[in-house]
Amino acid sequence: MSMAQLSIEDFKRTLAALDNQIFASLPNTLCQVCHPIFRRLQEILASTDKSDFHPGTRDSADNIRLVTIEHVFSNYHECDFCSLILRVILKAKERHLYNAMRPRSSVEDTLISLDAIREALRSLGSTTVSPTSSTANSISSILDDFEIFDPEALILQVSVDAVCDYGALSLWLPLSDSEDVDDNEFQLFLHPDDYQILMADTPNPEATLMIPQPLDRETRDMDLIKRCLEYCRKNHDKCKHQQAPNPETLQTAPSRLIDVVDMKLVPTKPGTNGRVNLGQVEYVALSYVWGRDPFFTLQSTNLSTLCQKDAFQNPAITLPQTILEAIEVTKFLGYKYIWIDSLCIEQDSTEDTITQIGSMHVIYAQASLTIVAAVGDSAQHSILHIDPDRLLSKYHTVGSLRFCLDRPEFKEVVASSTWATRGWTLQEVTCSDRFIFFTPERTYFSCALGNWNEDLLLDESIPPEQYQHYLRDEDPKGLGLDMGLGLGRDTQASAIYISMVEKLSTRNFTHDKDILKASLGMYTMYMVDGLGMAVAGLPLFYLGAALMWQPNGLLRRRRCEGVPSWSWASWTGPIYYPLGRLDGLDIQLTLDWFVDEFKGCRSGQFSYAVRTSPSYIPYLQVDARMARAAQIAFRAPAKEPDHHYFGDDPTSVLRRRIVNPGDRWMMNLSLAEKTVLAFGGTICTFPVRFREHENAMQTSSHVHFCSIFSSPEAADNMDNAELIGEMRVDSGTLEAFFPEEFSTSASNMGIATSVELLSFGCLDFSLQNVQHVLYLNRYSRRGNFSPEFLAVVDANPDMVLVMWLFRHPGYSHLASRVAVGYVLRTRWNQAVEQRGRTREWIRLH
Repeated sequence: MSMAQLSIEDFKRTLAALDNQIFASLPNTLCQVCHPIFRRLQEILASTDKSDFHPGTRDSADNIRLVTIEHVFSNYHECDFCSLILRVILKAKERHLYNAMRPRSSVEDTLISLDAIREALRSLGSTTVSPTSSTANSISSILDDFEIFDPEALILQVSVDAVCDYGALSLWLPLSDSEDVDDNEFQLFLHPDDYQILMADTPNPEATLMIPQPLDRETRDMDLIKRCLEYCRKNHDKCKHQQAPNPETLQTAPSRLIDVVDMKLVPTKPGTNGRVNLGQVEYVALSYVWGRDPFFTLQSTNLSTLCQKDAFQNPAITLPQTILEAIEVTKFLGYKYIWIDSLCIEQDSTEDTITQIGSMHVIYAQASLTIVAAVGDSAQHSILHIDPDRLLSKYHTVGSLRFCLDRPEFKEVVASSTWATRGWTLQEVTCSDRFIFFTPERTYFSCALGNWNEDLLLDESIPPEQYQHYLRDEDPKGLGLDMGLGLGRDTQASAIYISMVEKLSTRNFTHDKDILKASLGMYTMYMVDGLGMAVAGLPLFYLGAALMWQPNGLLRRRRCEGVPSWSWASWTGPIYYPLGRLDGLDIQLTLDWFVDEFKGCRSGQFSYAVRTSPSYIPYLQVDARMARAAQIAFRAPAKEPDHHYFGDDPTSVLRRRIVNPGDRWMMNLSLAEKTVLAFGGTICTFPVRFREHENAMQTSSHVHFCSIFSSPEAADNMDNAELIGEMRVDSGTLEAFFPEEFSTSASNMGIATSVELLSFGCLDFSLQNVQHVLYLNRYSRRGNFSPEFLAVVDANPDMVLVMWLFRHPGYSHLASRVAVGYVLRTRWNQAVEQRGRTREWIRLH
């Protein structure tokens, strides 16, 4: 099997086998570099007053400085602590290593070695694993590799004193290998029994909440999970549904359930024989990965058969393992009903599919519990089996004390699963309230007030707030949308929207056209009240800011006819909003624009419901109520709304909305993907040049700064004194529109060229909200803007928002979005006077 065929689960299993090999070769000795850790532990053991030892942060004076990661790779087989650090690196860089090694189709999965891992780390830009430092055993031996040497940036650090407070050593990787913003340490936990011995004189009860249990098992502790569920249902009022669904809503979703006692389908629609009343029963929902292999599903031809008692026990029906065990879990937990999409939606009925997909956010929001099967890449995987190789309960001895790896953070465990890459699962985890997550290594129960698993057990005598205070494990809802911390409704909705866009942009869909359908329920539930209606996934009230999304990696155009190029939903790959918000930017719109309907492309001819210089919003193939609402939305002033809310005014709180059938028009407008923007705006040609590869984004070698210059001569010479603006563009977008001119292998990536830019708004970079982003850009590795452009902003913050247009051959009036960026307003105005074209009507597809 080649690496190109490996799923993330296959890769993790292979990496776990390598981890076991490292552990099996433990020498039970320490190298000279790590020996100070042993001496410090001996001091702590001998001390009767543990209050003298305090945990440090990176660069604390009491931290023990080790050497480089290269030393760890070279000495792990001779040092117990080096091998422990190496295992930390393999776990910490798991997803990064997978992404780096997956394209190497010539590498076999059985040949994933430490040498291959080391090479992958080099490709990720690790300055501590360099070809010239392979024999380095000390800091001094790598001095020649760098013009400016900062030893603190290249070495590992350990806070041994943290063991008293946390029951763990704190480990910091070199700065060059740490995460960009959150420079959290890794913790190496003591065995619980050793911690009791260490702290016998001065026990610290809080630390015991954090120390993982040394469990060795191959089955789930389902009794613990059931106890967590019962504890939540009995004691957590906050976990009870805060908003009862409208009776009309319950008539539409879900339309049927599986009775796990009678093993049959039961309808829920009023007036149907044998129906169950959704207002009187609780049900479980399943979130899982279908996979590529077909399996038994509900069809219109077998619907009546499956509604008969014991239908799912018929030997002729073979259900996949994930579904079979989800049914067993439902029974064990005391529920009678479960909703599973493949068995509760008629897969061959367009009407039933559309209705239920449009209500999936309601289905998961009203479920009493959601079972998440994050165990494999298909529905054929067992959710009840534990992979013992992934438990990480292997202890390394330092002196007389035993240390193991930190239990993996919940969010990281699930984020490194195929389940987390699927498009629909984002809506499912966002809209659900109570979960059981099945992962290969452990089982998590989570609700609004608690989060427990087999390593961190529920103690009913401890208030859940105390768990939340001391545990670093993230809330599973963090896998969904960031609900924002803004005071105002618009600010909160803006944060949620950006979270949705950034997460959905990297998700995979079996059918690309489903991306906006997957966003529809979330937008309607959490954002429509603050952002208003949307077209092609962009809020109309904040269209200027919404158009400013940028690539954050390699993009590919989705195969979904009608979703326009100016929508993030038209592309797959990481995107983000460089200013981090839609509201509070005070953007001044500078063009007349309207929404138009895209009829499609037949025989090479584009078709639109267009009008020459329209003065109103055209009909969008919806009912009159929706059309009127669109007209009202477009009567907003030229200045985008900038609302601020303070205090505890209930009207400023963004609440979850459950849409009933009477409000379907709002959902339809929120979708409305088959649209174009048409406008009469100002277009001007400017010379641009891409930065050389060494100046590419630090986040991705596929993303480049595209500098905008005042003249072709300045662009040819890369004269920063004549730099007047900047855009970000990725090589995937360039290849989509310019396959010959800008291929990744083309030698002219650094050659100046001329592009058409459209002005669509003005933005003052001296605004406080923007200055905050610029500050973070200067002092982190975010790379939102180049240093050269920041110098331009410092001199003059008054910018015009511009869009690079690609004209479709043979259709001069039809254009697509290539990139967006910023140009100095004074220079833009000068260029427009000299060579600009104004009031040209363009349809932006």
